[in-house]
Amino acid sequence: MTKASKQQSNPFSTGGGGLNFETRVQAAFTVLMLTGRFAPCLPPFPIIKVKLQGRYAGFNTDDFIVFTKQPETEREVKLLAQIKHDISITGKDTTFAEVIQSTWNDFNDESFDSSIDALALITGPLSATDTNDVRPILEWARHAENEEEFLIKINTANFSSDAKRKKLEVLKTHLKTANNEIHVSDRQLWEFLKVFYIIGYDLDTESGSTLSLLHSLIA
Repeated sequence: MTKASKQQSNPFSTGGGGLNFETRVQAAFTVLMLTGRFAPCLPPFPIIKVKLQGRYAGFNTDDFIVFTKQPETEREVKLLAQIKHDISITGKDTTFAEVIQSTWNDFNDESFDSSIDALALITGPLSATDTNDVRPILEWARHAENEEEFLIKINTANFSSDAKRKKLEVLKTHLKTANNEIHVSDRQLWEFLKVFYIIGYDLDTESGSTLSLLHSLIA
């Protein structure tokens, strides 16, 4: 059994800046739905529904859930997203610990199909270290045939780096905590990282490129 993630929180308690960023991201996905566009991290199926604050519907990753459907087959795929404007992918960051706890719980829920569904952390600016060292790890997991190939890439001197290996240890530490202090297996680690995405949106500024693209879609 995995530990319970944090309780449902009132979005207004998170502060003005975080609330503005969260509502802008949610609005961005609503625009994508209304204009017939696709969601990141998922197959190119049209968005059919965006559910906000999904804890009431049984999800742990609760900021919003995007549902998409392939028109020809009626196949549904979903993206479970958490929005955190300020976050650091370190062992001591409690916000990132909450993200991993919630996503790990949903990853292990019977309603989550790891062959098609996805989990996402949507955030504002990341540090250079998090950008350059964490995102490649996630991409390597997605493009590896199995956990052995993934770990070979991580441990190959001229392919990876000590900084990336340290970030992987951070991820493993948080996953262990989320898994009731039990180490996750290499297979579990690889399968989780394959479906975990970090998406950066510059919706915290009026001059951001994301906002310009949204205005173009609305127009």
